[in-house]
Amino acid sequence: MIKKSPVLLILVFIFLSNAYAEEQAMQSHESINEAVKVYIAQHINLSGEFEVSVTPLDSRLNLPQCSNSLEAFSPTEVIKAGRVTIGVRCNNQEKKWSIFTSAIIKTFQNIVVLSQPLQRGEIITRAHLAIERRETSNLRDDFVTELEYVENKQLTHQLSAGAIVSLKNLVEPKLIKRGDKVIISTSRPEFSIRMSGIAMMDGTKGQLIKVKNQNSGRIINATVIESGLVTVNY
Repeated sequence: MIKKSPVLLILVFIFLSNAYAEEQAMQSHESINEAVKVYIAQHINLSGEFEVSVTPLDSRLNLPQCSNSLEAFSPTEVIKAGRVTIGVRCNNQEKKWSIFTSAIIKTFQNIVVLSQPLQRGEIITRAHLAIERRETSNLRDDFVTELEYVENKQLTHQLSAGAIVSLKNLVEPKLIKRGDKVIISTSRPEFSIRMSGIAMMDGTKGQLIKVKNQNSGRIINATVIESGLVTVNY
């Protein structure tokens, strides 16, 4: 009778296990991550530039290689900035599998920032401004991307150099203050009249304010045109 050595049996088992493992090709984690990135790029609902960082899969995760193309999907209809969950599945008839992974999406835009510190109440000029590429993923939607929206506006509170300029920081400057002497202008195709008046209230450009006509003493409504000038339409 021939006795089988336990050591020989172990070696045979290891050999067969390794051979079986080699036959069972595994899906690379890189291919799964790439499927996630492609899906996000095709379905993202964002303006400007963005970057995607896929959370690494557990190194112990071994999935059979998919003979078909990997299919990525999302539990939500719209993909926005921040942390998102993306699924990836293989629809092989003999080796179906499905997993969920996560990714972080960061967005970047060229936005308006201050090039120098400004105090509350100061009027912003183009010399105070710069355009810089910043991450906007965690910003509210009131940041500004065009210099024209910021120029000649007044700051509501102090901001440091490099600060992002948002609409909540800005107001139209007061061109006329209560008690100011103003010129009241009115015009028609056939004539134009200019009269002296006193502002009865503060006013910004385009605002309708009450003005006292110094000649008649009558209080009228007039639209602020610029500093010291209002107009009346009859």
